Amino acid sequence: MSITPILFHDIDGVLFGEYAGEFQLRPGVKSWLAWAHEHFQVIWLTSWESEKIKTLLHILYCERFHGLPEIPPFHHANWMNYETKVVWLEQAVEKLKDREWFWIDDEIEKWTSAIQQAGLSLDRCIQSNPEGRDELLVLQSTLAARLEWIQTSRSGVAGNEEAA
Repeated sequence: MSITPILFHDIDGVLFGEYAGEFQLRPGVKSWLAWAHEHFQVIWLTSWESEKIKTLLHILYCERFHGLPEIPPFHHANWMNYETKVVWLEQAVEKLKDREWFWIDDEIEKWTSAIQQAGLSLDRCIQSNPEGRDELLVLQSTLAARLEWIQTSRSGVAGNEEAA
């Protein structure tokens, strides 16, 4: 059985976006979170405080007729004492060894040079468009393709090892 990949997840510019003249929660956020938690261990890499993230998740998962379900497992990156998210991420990725990971954020392009200098793969850092209502669908499609790529790569390596 394979280990679940990690998704380092920003909030502003990812769950929230600018559309219809407002900065607001994007449509389909509950479906997105369900999909993300099904495929990843989500670690919130955001400037939001832990309690505010928990409050947001409780609001999103509170269903009027189904009681108050448990929120998904909650992990919050404590990166605020680091110079940038990239500095924190570089150290975190070193500890992951060979575990698969991705980072979604609306400021990836801003940090491209720092990401490259840190030796992090830009293929794992996915730029979220801070504008538009359907960005969560775009992110899901992108991440699904990257997960498939990882699976194909693993299968190819396993096939090569068996052939040897």
